[in-house]
Formats: sequence, structure tokens, C-alpha cells
Amino acid sequence: MTVPHNIVILGSGTTAFSAGRLAAAEGRQVLMVEQSHLGGTCVNWGCIPSKTLIDKAEMYHAARRAESWGLNLNAGAPDCKTLMNLKNDAVRIVRESHYQQELDKTQNLRVVRGHGRFISPHELQVGAEIIRSDRILIAVGGTPKIVSIPGLDQVDYLTSYSALNLSNFPKSLLMLGGGVISLEMGQMFARFGTEVTILERNERLLCEFDPRLTEKFRKILEGEGIRILFGVKVDQVEQFGSEVCMKLRAKNETFEMSAERLMLAVGTKPATEGIGLEHAGVELDSNGFIQVDNQLRTSAEGIWAAGDVTGAPLIAPAGAREALVAMKNMLDTKSTDTIDHRYSPMAVFVDPEFATVGLTVEMAKRQGIDAVETFLDLKRIPKAHVMGDRQGGIILCAEHGTGKILGVQMLAPRAADIIHEATLAVRFGLTVCDLEETIHVYPSISDGLRLAARKNARSQGLL
Repeated sequence: MTVPHNIVILGSGTTAFSAGRLAAAEGRQVLMVEQSHLGGTCVNWGCIPSKTLIDKAEMYHAARRAESWGLNLNAGAPDCKTLMNLKNDAVRIVRESHYQQELDKTQNLRVVRGHGRFISPHELQVGAEIIRSDRILIAVGGTPKIVSIPGLDQVDYLTSYSALNLSNFPKSLLMLGGGVISLEMGQMFARFGTEVTILERNERLLCEFDPRLTEKFRKILEGEGIRILFGVKVDQVEQFGSEVCMKLRAKNETFEMSAERLMLAVGTKPATEGIGLEHAGVELDSNGFIQVDNQLRTSAEGIWAAGDVTGAPLIAPAGAREALVAMKNMLDTKSTDTIDHRYSPMAVFVDPEFATVGLTVEMAKRQGIDAVETFLDLKRIPKAHVMGDRQGGIILCAEHGTGKILGVQMLAPRAADIIHEATLAVRFGLTVCDLEETIHVYPSISDGLRLAARKNARSQGLL
């Protein structure tokens, strides 16, 4: 049986819901196809569960640090079962209150359960049902990337999904990768008592961020007992009893390392396998992500894609914004809405936090913009001394002559919240003088943005 629909969305995560709500509000009959839980990766296996545990690890770490501040809180061993139950509750509450309730109260929006697979450019098969639509949005997200390593299929390795469902924290953990997931979860596990070693094939952490910030964070991690090895390549992995052994190479030397568990944290792959894109005529890039233009159109007429399935930036809010652009273009053939991620902030939920928005000085120069960069060490911000957290900094990039703020990078407590001030400055073309003249709460970490703007303005002779 073939059933026609106005709009069909493959997926029911943050991206899918953003698009679905808009289409339903415009009076369209919208059908989302979901094979698992409402809310997608971010709610069920990513942002919500991981940040719940990261937050509690930060609290536990602060309790143990407090002794050096004259506050003996007697922090005992963490209770993994209680923490996992707390994480599960957070996931359930967000899924029910933000997604199921939204679905229940939104007219014209419904979900069909099952695995959706294209059988033609305008038809999806879900179980025994054939669903037809002239306008389809692919918003299936991504899943943890698995690299090919000899012996890996014989090892009970962890991914960012399975690592959030352990019954006990491992005594030791080898983490392959030095990106966002590795650093967030590596620090979390270390703070809960796991002996963590991070193995990175490149020569630095977090390539998206300035080395002056990532080097400071490396020292923070090592100060917390985390071992970090760079330039490491994996030759083989084996299971020996209760431990995993890895045969490694670095600087033309071979060596072995063992731990109770191995975790792969090497990135995200698009969840496109098995959804029949070859029958729809949807083209992929060399990494398997769906190719789209700046209006989120795929190579197939009547099919759009948004979110992690299209590649970077792999963050839920960016996917939600892409979904709105895609849906406006789906609803109105004359629409020319486009996506521009220059104003999309991004954060890494380590402690202290990384955050970034806009251009770096190198990016600006590649675009032919004469830019001036300012680095402000966190030690220059009084609130950092109040908090006892002095490692970090702020990098501000502004256009030479005008002082127009082009971008900001931060390593600081609560940088994920503070970066939105910088995002507004970049989006609306504020200058370093505008920011310097804006009164900030004192003492606050956000006052560091004002101090960085003042330093930049003075270096250009604007003040």
C-alpha cells in the first residue's frame, strides 16, 4: 500500500523536529520516520547523557579540590549505578518533555516507527508500508566512527554510545583520538577514578582551536593524571584475558600498551548505511556525508538533507538551523534561504570549557581580510583568581582599521555560555570599541571579552 504525504522527514532528532514543527505550523501534513527513540543522538546517546555525567564529574572533582581551599568535603568513591540512573532520568525527562509532548500537541505532525529506506527518489519503505512524497528531508544524523584495526573485531571496545552505559567505571582506559569526544569523556572518566591514556595520531589536541589554548589544556589534563601521547599509530589490538593490548608506533619506535578497556573516539560517520540513497540518486562526498548546496538541496530533485548527515559542524543547534533553512525552501519553491555557519558558535564541554565563533586570523587572511589578533591570558581576568581557575585565555580577531570583531576563541570556565556575547558581536558587526564601552558585571569571566577588546583596540590605535 502506498500512502502519500505532504512532507516526509527521515529521522526524529533535533534537526528533524525543528523542520517538522515549522512545516506543521504552515498547515502541512508531516510524517517523521524513526527506527529508535524520539530525540535522536543528542538526546539519547550524545549531548544530554554525556553532559549529565560530565557535570557530575566536575562536581566530584571540585569536592576533592576543595580540601586545598580549606573545605574538607570527604568525597568518597563515585557510585556508577546511581550516576547512570541519574543520566537515564535526564534523558527520559528531556525526551518526554521536549519531544514526546511536542509531538502530542502539534497538529499535522506524526511519527511512524520503523527503518526507512528509499526505494525510489520519492518513495520510502517502512516495514510493509510504502510512503510517497515529493518533498523529503533526510535528517538521520550520525553515529560513532569505527576505524579499521587488525584484531578489533575480537575486542569488546567502547564507543561514545556504549561508554555511557557502563555498570562500573573501568580501572584503566585507552582512548583512541584527541578530539572533542575523547577530551570530554576522557576527563570525565579520569575524574571518576579511571586511569586514562589518550592516543592521538596528530601532534596536538583539538585542531579547531589555537595551540596557545590547547597547550594550556594539555597541561591541565596531565595535571589531573591523564597521559597523552601524540603521533601514535595503531598496528594491532588484542584481547588478553581481562585487558586489551595495543601494539603501537610513534616516531619509528614500536611499543605496547594495555588497559582494562579500549574506547574509540575518532569522530562521527553519517548514518546513511542501509537507507537506500543509491535508489534516490543522492550523492555523497568522499567521507560518506550527503552533499548539499547552501540551500540544503541534495543532488536529487525534491530531496533535502540537514544536520550531522551533511557533515560539519556536527552540533545539534547548527542542525536545527539547517533544518529551518531546508524546510523554508521545501515549502516555497521561490525561497532562496541559505545557511551560513560563520555565526554558529561551538563549545567543548571539558573543564574549563572551550568555545569558538567566527574567524581566526588565519581564516581571515585566506579571505583577503587584514586582521589583528589579541591574546588575553586568563590570569588577566580577576574572576579567574576568585574561582581559583587560572589556566586559559581569550583570543579575539578583529578587522584592521575598523575594529570589526571577526571571531573569538576561549578556554575558560563557562565559556560555552559566554561565547554567545561574542556570537552577537560577530553577527551584528560590532567593533572592539563597542565591546570595550559596554559595561560588564565585575568580577566575571565575561569581562575578559571586554578586556580583550580593549587590548585589541589599543593595539590598533582605536582607543
